Amino acid sequence: MTAALIVKSTLPAKDFTTITQLGLKALNLAVTHAAVLGPRLSEGLVQGLSGDIEKLGEAVPGAKQARSEAVAATSAQNVALEQGHAQMQQIRVAVRRAKAPADVKRAYGIGQKVNKTNVRDVKAVIQQILGRANEHPAEAASLGIVQKDLDGLAQALVAITNADAVQEQKRASAPVTTQERNRMGNRILAAVARIEGAGRMEFANDEAKRASFEALGAGARKRKRAGEEAAPPVR
Repeated sequence: MTAALIVKSTLPAKDFTTITQLGLKALNLAVTHAAVLGPRLSEGLVQGLSGDIEKLGEAVPGAKQARSEAVAATSAQNVALEQGHAQMQQIRVAVRRAKAPADVKRAYGIGQKVNKTNVRDVKAVIQQILGRANEHPAEAASLGIVQKDLDGLAQALVAITNADAVQEQKRASAPVTTQERNRMGNRILAAVARIEGAGRMEFANDEAKRASFEALGAGARKRKRAGEEAAPPVR
């Protein structure tokens, strides 16, 4: 909007519908009284407010969609991880039950702790099993491991890798989208406050006109605590 408005990316104190309505009211007042308010407002503030109000309509559903996509991507990753771990684990159990020598068991990841919800852990053992089986096909066959098992494990590895990449990308983009929405909302509120202040000063002795600007700040005061009296309006 303008360098004069320094805003945070935290969630605004007001909901976005209220922010939009306040922004529209402030914009209307700023345009109506442009001649007298112009000198009191930062250059580009009114134009920036108009642009932010328009963009906020797209940013709010965009942020919600980004969060939904991040949740869906995480779910897909969990499914791929669960399936890959199940396949890997059953091969390890089969090798153990086959009474394979200690060095062979180690080669198939037996004895290695694996967190089934950890992508790195599961991928590491899957890669270890595939590597051993491909290097020693006769040994794998003697343990009852057939090509179908290896193909399934390889597919699981690809699925986990792809799901993890998508999930990380979605998780990374969601906060950015949400922060952009929050900054936009906070910029609108900051612009509204500037326009309110400008109108209060300009129409200090015109109660009728000043009331429209005072209304922009109505409800901005915090809720009173039990036993406290509400603070009087600023006049």
